[in-house]
Amino acid sequence: MSRGNLGPELFMAVGRRDDKGVDDLIGRGADVNARNGLEFTPLYLASATFQMGVMGKLIKAGADVNADSPYGTALLFAGLSGNAPGAQILLANGADVNASRADGKTALMNGANAGSVPFVQEMIAHKAAVDTTDTSGATALTYAARGGHVQVGQILIEHGADVDHADEEGLTPLLMAAMNGHADFVKMLLNRGAKVDAKDKSGRDALVLAATYGDYPGVVENLRSRSGSVAAAGAVAARRGHTATAKLLGAKAPASAVPTARRAVAASVKAIEKSMKTFADNAACVSCHHEGLGRMATAVAKANGFATSAELDKVQAQRVGMTVTALKPLNEDGAADPRKLINIPLAEVNEVTPGYTWMLVGMVAKGEKADAGRVAMTKALGAFQAPDGSWSFGLPRAPMQSSLFTYTALSVRALTAYAPDKGKVALAAKWLAATPAKTLDDKAFKVLGLKWAGAPAKDVRAAAADLATDQHADGGWASASGVPSDAYGTSLALYALGKAGTPVTSPAYAKGAKFLLRNQDPDGTWYVVKRAIPANNYMEAGFPHGESQYSSFIATCYATMALAPMVKR
Repeated sequence: MSRGNLGPELFMAVGRRDDKGVDDLIGRGADVNARNGLEFTPLYLASATFQMGVMGKLIKAGADVNADSPYGTALLFAGLSGNAPGAQILLANGADVNASRADGKTALMNGANAGSVPFVQEMIAHKAAVDTTDTSGATALTYAARGGHVQVGQILIEHGADVDHADEEGLTPLLMAAMNGHADFVKMLLNRGAKVDAKDKSGRDALVLAATYGDYPGVVENLRSRSGSVAAAGAVAARRGHTATAKLLGAKAPASAVPTARRAVAASVKAIEKSMKTFADNAACVSCHHEGLGRMATAVAKANGFATSAELDKVQAQRVGMTVTALKPLNEDGAADPRKLINIPLAEVNEVTPGYTWMLVGMVAKGEKADAGRVAMTKALGAFQAPDGSWSFGLPRAPMQSSLFTYTALSVRALTAYAPDKGKVALAAKWLAATPAKTLDDKAFKVLGLKWAGAPAKDVRAAAADLATDQHADGGWASASGVPSDAYGTSLALYALGKAGTPVTSPAYAKGAKFLLRNQDPDGTWYVVKRAIPANNYMEAGFPHGESQYSSFIATCYATMALAPMVKR
């Protein structure tokens, strides 16, 4: 952290939306161009969170509107949330409309991903380059197609966007829209002359992709009369249990049985470990996904009799251990004196809890015993507990970082393992039990948190019953409201229900497992479309599915943890 003069305090005031605090700190000489550990400036945060008044104050005090970082400029951050009024302020003060970040993304791409028509219009009015590509080969139209943002797509095409541009996976906007179930976007692209016979690098056209990754009859209706792959698409849909699609394509369910859980997990572990190794070889940071959830998944697989890599375990333990050791003095200081928590990297943007919880729970899963570093990290994590008993986070990154229940449950798990504190755990359990769970992640982690906290069995059962009621007729659960069943929602739900004591032989569990087994790709992975705000730079980590590889990696980890206990040893 380049602290500057009162820099951390200024970040925290912006994060709290404390206008008076910002005024006070600027008046006291706070450095408006201070950088945190990610090289953000306070203007980045204000731009992403629609704080136009604060933006004006920061700029008037000398904030650099073009201050660059590996994650881009303030304008790119405004694009993450589609903040068109904020973009107007930045552009009026000289912001570079075509600035890009380390992975090639531009503000226009971020705004297209957010589906913000006003933001996209503002960028185009200031001559933003429409067909710039990022490092994955995607354009702004690619992002609009992935999210199904029809009006944004129309605007981009009207201003010259190439309707048939293919990214590194060979996915054109039509293929991207089709595989994610966006019928209106597909129809719009076909009306604009998009090539219906375009294929991805695996040779699949739009109809086959739609039949593979969801039950999307609206998409199929638009494509079936124009595609030469009706028979192939029908066979895929029938095999995967996409009944409406299969019916439209005249296909019947195949006689062959779905793959066994043993075969599915053996394949998924290979894919997970390959990506974990690639990430470890190429990333400087320790991640929530590959070194947190990935370690949980391989630990569960090993506990259920599957072979895992001892060498990879050693490498990851060393990477995580080095981080724990490096942070030990700061954690000890913060645990002893909460005023010093601000000295822990990223505390000023409320991003300590996500990193610490996943690291610690990964270590718990691997059976790593308490030592001075882990205890200090856990005690510091405990100090971030809110007065109501929950733990929170800064930047939302769905699905992994989208629920207070997630981080409250994970914090409980870490505390009970490395720094038992009955008071904090009891307060967390009280919050978990009393707080209504709304989303899939809320419900699943409510179950897990109550179980890990040692809550009364009746509370765990009630939470599990609430989660179970969201199971769809096809056996799956949806990861978000209004979308079909998917591998993330289904596998997380099954993992939580299993931890709550639901037998893997129960009808509901078996039905969910069949959904997963039908929908696993031949490479051992499960596809789940990226829904996270693309705040992090994209990095190829050796996992299939392009820019959706991290959400798919997460889903594959949970699927592995859900299916592995079904294998009889």
